[in-house]
Amino acid sequence: MSKWLTDLKEGQKGERIIADYICEKRNYGVVEFRDDSQYDFKLSSETKTTITFEVKTDRWEHFKKCKTYNMFIELNCNGRDSGIVASKADYFVYYFPDHEVAYIIGRDNLLQLIEENEFQVSTQAGDGGRVTGVLIHRNLHKKSFYTIKIEKDGDIWLN
Repeated sequence: MSKWLTDLKEGQKGERIIADYICEKRNYGVVEFRDDSQYDFKLSSETKTTITFEVKTDRWEHFKKCKTYNMFIELNCNGRDSGIVASKADYFVYYFPDHEVAYIIGRDNLLQLIEENEFQVSTQAGDGGRVTGVLIHRNLHKKSFYTIKIEKDGDIWLN
């Protein structure tokens, strides 16, 4: 299986785990999952309130065998808006399944955090070096995020 397909499969697992967690803890139901830049999934409550989420699942937090503590936030691909800039989601979730933690922030708050800080820009990342984004050190900016602990569910990440 290609790296892209493996990443896609793991990303979709992460989306489902986050959706299930929120549904269980906050009494929401899944309305839809999407495979476009709008958002990854939409939830609805009994009061008909809907919220949308963009999820980034990260199992590769190391660079040259060093733990980085970074979250990579995609901004563009091939010179066009992508990632958090293109997303229409209400919330952004950065999920580290191997650490059993997810960081949640409002999409607009994340864009403001990026605008107000001079984060390291990473160019020539993902998708054959076509992606640009910023690196946010999760420990230094933890107060900007709501964190949740999500225990691993059996063997879901083994393969």
